[in-house]
Amino acid sequence: MKYLINNKIYDTETSEKIITYIKQIPHKGLFNFISYPKYRHTLYKTKKGQFFVHIGEYVGQTDISYSNKDYIELLSEDEVKGILNALNNIEKYEELFDDIEEG
Repeated sequence: MKYLINNKIYDTETSEKIITYIKQIPHKGLFNFISYPKYRHTLYKTKKGQFFVHIGEYVGQTDISYSNKDYIELLSEDEVKGILNALNNIEKYEELFDDIEEG
């Protein structure tokens, strides 16, 4: 899929797929207090080095019906590092960045 943001094309077919993960996102509606719905997120890196995440399929409870999403968000390097830290994905962090060190 191709997406246009600020006169630049971000293509999931030509970008490097980094990782897919599940994340809750806020949903505007009456029942926000119960829990946020979960969606499949796929992190990509373009040939020019820009990171973006595609938010797609709803993967939450089957008894609750949320619509799938289909949009991207641009991410900074620090945001990508935060995601990989939260997922404890040391291998991908080491592949992408060279600032990892022992604590």
